[in-house]
Amino acid sequence: MRLIFISIIFFSLINANSIDDDMTGFDDEPIKKVSSKSKDYGVTGSLSQEVAYAPNQSKPHHGLTSLKSSLFLDYEHKFDNGFKVKTNAKGYYDSVYDIRDKKDYTKDERDELQSEVELFDAYIEGSLSDKLDFKIGRQVVVWGRSDTIRVTDVLNPIDNRRPAMVDIEDLRLPVTMAKLDYFLGDFRVTPIAVLEHRFTKNPPFGGGFNPAPRSLPDDKEYNDITPAISIGGEFSNWDINFYASQLHSDSGYLNGNEIKHDKVDMVGTALNLLSGSWLFKSELAYFDGLKFSSTQNQKFKRTDVLFGTEYNGIADTMVSYDISLRNINNYDNRLVHEFIPVKERTYQHAFRISSDFLNASLKANYLISLYGSKMDEGGFQRVWFDYDIADGIKSTLGFVDFQGGSKLFNTIQDNDMIFGSVTYSF
Repeated sequence: MRLIFISIIFFSLINANSIDDDMTGFDDEPIKKVSSKSKDYGVTGSLSQEVAYAPNQSKPHHGLTSLKSSLFLDYEHKFDNGFKVKTNAKGYYDSVYDIRDKKDYTKDERDELQSEVELFDAYIEGSLSDKLDFKIGRQVVVWGRSDTIRVTDVLNPIDNRRPAMVDIEDLRLPVTMAKLDYFLGDFRVTPIAVLEHRFTKNPPFGGGFNPAPRSLPDDKEYNDITPAISIGGEFSNWDINFYASQLHSDSGYLNGNEIKHDKVDMVGTALNLLSGSWLFKSELAYFDGLKFSSTQNQKFKRTDVLFGTEYNGIADTMVSYDISLRNINNYDNRLVHEFIPVKERTYQHAFRISSDFLNASLKANYLISLYGSKMDEGGFQRVWFDYDIADGIKSTLGFVDFQGGSKLFNTIQDNDMIFGSVTYSF
């Protein structure tokens, strides 16, 4: 807890104020109608230089551990009829693997982290009528409200190869889907066909965040189409959403020379209530068909629940706290002996605070995420500052402190990281 006391004192120096009683941003936003006379297109993008320094890690991940140069390009075209095409891609190269001796790193780590070029969003969207919109292609669809803990947010996997460095909103990986939005009064009905199946990218074997004794095989590939649907309504000071989907389990299990991802049924709901400067959040998800081992035929059910609150009654400041519980309903004690042990109950806590300074050109942030009912099973805390140096130029400087308390977090508790970046947007 070395940083928490400093952070609380730092953020408590700000004067109080109130916020408007508007509720926006729940679930994925509906498409904004575009005038049939408008036409717009162009390429935008950004160049970034990132650096990370690990003062306490063991070789070869001690000292300078990342020196990544990135290019992001985005193309968008709006047609006269209001339809829009959008596509973007990102490529990076981490020259730290050239500076350091390549023989010190595993092939898995170099293949995953040294360089990459990837297509992100690639979709077409538009309005078929006043009440019916469509969106087809690679996209992100956010279910639920929590900024830190994922309960109902199941449609998009994340890039978790460098844990705790970036918030979830910047980690989601787009998936190819066909989505309709039908507006019926205060409600929106959104049927979805998931056309592509991607899974979370985890730290590679041999990397500083993967203590596994051997490399894992690749994920099995799937080409089927799976359904999903959300039904939501937004009202004065509150909103509610209902979700259902059939997806291939993101975590999967080891099955011979591949990681298999069986289909899982999910139903869930999210309720949000705004009262003055307080936002109260709740999410509930029920999963049926989870499998954790190829040696056991049994499939499991799991109930996930989240409660949280946000407070915006301090000028230019947001404070939030979320707590979640994941409970395997028909637990089998043999699961603790699997290659990746599975606990019956998993608690997670997340407290964050952010505040703007210098006419919003400087944003200070603090996040602590801890596991266990008593917050004693490991986690991390992160402090970072975003500063607008000039128009189109942004810098970030931060520090991640990992906490021990469980078998996994005890192996990475010395992976504390100082990180920074400079980004030029054009």
